[in-house]
Amino acid sequence: PPPPPPPSPLLRYNERAGPLIIERETPISAVVNGNQRSGMSALSKGVDLAIAKAKASKMAIVGTHNTYTSTGMLAYYAEQIGKADLIAVVMAQSPEFVAPLGGRKGVFGTNPLCVAVPGPKEGPLILDMATAAITLFGAITAKANGTQLPPGVAVDSEGNPTRDPAAALAGAFLTFGGHKGSGLSLIVELLGGVLPGGTPPGGPVSKKESKNWANTIIAIDPSLLSNTAEFKRKVRAVCAHVKSTGPSVKLPGEIEKGHLKRNLAAGKLDVSSALLERIREVAAVRRAPRSRL
Repeated sequence: PPPPPPPSPLLRYNERAGPLIIERETPISAVVNGNQRSGMSALSKGVDLAIAKAKASKMAIVGTHNTYTSTGMLAYYAEQIGKADLIAVVMAQSPEFVAPLGGRKGVFGTNPLCVAVPGPKEGPLILDMATAAITLFGAITAKANGTQLPPGVAVDSEGNPTRDPAAALAGAFLTFGGHKGSGLSLIVELLGGVLPGGTPPGGPVSKKESKNWANTIIAIDPSLLSNTAEFKRKVRAVCAHVKSTGPSVKLPGEIEKGHLKRNLAAGKLDVSSALLERIREVAAVRRAPRSRL
């Protein structure tokens, strides 16, 4: 049979990557140079540094740069900070997938922003949101599943509205909420990307070509402004009050926590056959045993 297609550049392992390098370190800050490793490895190291520094100094800011892949969902990292009884703000830059309001060309990444607040007994309250109207992996998954995108989230390479995920990936996504989402995406681009050393958009080399994406992590000890235990109690009380206002009210992250709980209880994760086959194609390139998939 013919060999399987190579994996997406977004999933490919970089065999020339070097070890992580810690730069510009102070008691409350650091920059993790990913040295062309995956975004996940650099951001994981950044989270560890942010927690340790915030525990010692009450506040920390850590950046990452020089990574060539997405970090995946930011909630995973922010949750670790929240579980340490710290407030987390995590931002991520990515290649030029998203057009600003009124634009027809990608400038921003999907540029997610994630905030974790300790307090709820079931785990930190987590808001994890892309500033784009759809996430990159939402479009990739739709393409793999052969489904359409929601209306109003993307344009094709000619700037025309499209629901075709392949056309959207060749064109640009849109930001959510008009000028508000576009403005917030710009802020994440600057603070989550440019500040820690990621490639800025509009330069001679694109973010995708340079393989230099960035993240910023902020960790804050609530005891700077409040008694931590009392703050957590108030967070629980406010969340309970919000939920009490209507039977359909959902807190940020509540739906995802429900999915996680059900999947762990079932001991399996349901995915479409098309997506599973794409995972197997990628795994075959890395020679993973098919029986394990």
